[in-house]
Amino acid sequence: MSKLTINTRREFLSQGLGLVGVGAVLPYGLINTAMAAPKAEQGQRVTVILQLAGGHDALSALVPYGDPEYNKSRIETRINEKEVLKLDDYSGLHPNMKGIKALHEEGQFAAIPGVGYPDTNFSHFTATDIWETAQRNPTRAMFGWVGKACDSAFKGNDDPKLAIAVGAGKTPRALVGKEHPGLSFSNPDSYRYTGDRGQEARKAVFRKLNATGVGGFSSNADFIKMTAGNANASSDQIRKMAKEYKAKVDYPNTPLGRNLKTIAALIVSGLSTRIYHTQLGGFDTHSGQRLNHDRLMIQLDEAITAFYKDLKAQGQSERVLTMTMSEFGRRVKENGSRGTDHGAASALFMFGPGVKSGIHGKHPSLTDLQGGGGGSLKHTVDFRSVYASVIDKWIGGKSEASLGAKYPHIDCIA
Repeated sequence: MSKLTINTRREFLSQGLGLVGVGAVLPYGLINTAMAAPKAEQGQRVTVILQLAGGHDALSALVPYGDPEYNKSRIETRINEKEVLKLDDYSGLHPNMKGIKALHEEGQFAAIPGVGYPDTNFSHFTATDIWETAQRNPTRAMFGWVGKACDSAFKGNDDPKLAIAVGAGKTPRALVGKEHPGLSFSNPDSYRYTGDRGQEARKAVFRKLNATGVGGFSSNADFIKMTAGNANASSDQIRKMAKEYKAKVDYPNTPLGRNLKTIAALIVSGLSTRIYHTQLGGFDTHSGQRLNHDRLMIQLDEAITAFYKDLKAQGQSERVLTMTMSEFGRRVKENGSRGTDHGAASALFMFGPGVKSGIHGKHPSLTDLQGGGGGSLKHTVDFRSVYASVIDKWIGGKSEASLGAKYPHIDCIA
């Protein structure tokens, strides 16, 4: 077997972490957690990315009820003017977004209509890769926009927990950086090495075998042992935080509700993570859209509302900004199955005291469409402008380093 020479901790983190020795008794994902980090700094800002997976029909969430063309194009999926939670004389929210409407009234909700990019790709997988890498040709992209933002904003910080996906089977491509590969777990209890299985005797043997002496490490083997031990400590730390957390509100018993409760637990408990990722799926509404989308809006509203009520009660809401994303929108006109097909531009939402509340930008035309009549909304805002605004004004990195080009900011962050 060839030797692996490790000179720095960063080199260890950036070489794929496919190590042997102590690593053989740990799952690959947990090796990624090497080197537990200190607690969050006082007032440290946190970003939560919420993916609305499947292609969200923003016309049924940020409803252009004041446009006569909307009523002509939508019959089965239409949100009637009497139902709309009006934001102004043109746009309003879905009737199941009452909690989010309250956040708007408190100055904690922003909407950006018409978000997209030129020549939209309508494949779920490719379009998701485009949004996650911020590159029009994602096959050539090695890293995601969040991972590169972490590399830029937190250069030299070896903390492996800077970006975590909660409720994910694998780390989203967006979180993967050169120096910060990102972590993921489906739920806190699953975040443990395979030799654990809840048996204290096995855990004790593992810790004894992988303990290191005081005063640093004298060899690569000692270093790998240290990182494995710290990985186990990180696993214990996160599971302990989630298990012992006392929320100030009741969260909905839905996947998104549970994921946001976990994220709240880690934020309030002082974990050093700067960026969290989670998702709400089911937005590929080709048929029977109205009933399905209504249910999704209830899930979104209840989970987001509980999350921010809880954070506020815990004195933590001021430092947490949440933003949505979806791989594409839906077409303006309904199809023959009481649903809508893949479209181009959509709307992006932001939540939290750190946003400038309101609608930022003009809603795209419902008649001047991409692809002609029955086609898609043309984008009026490049999604990378939203990313640039969040990176530069909230995360603290340099967006040009993350996105590969300079994009104008959207004035949506206070």
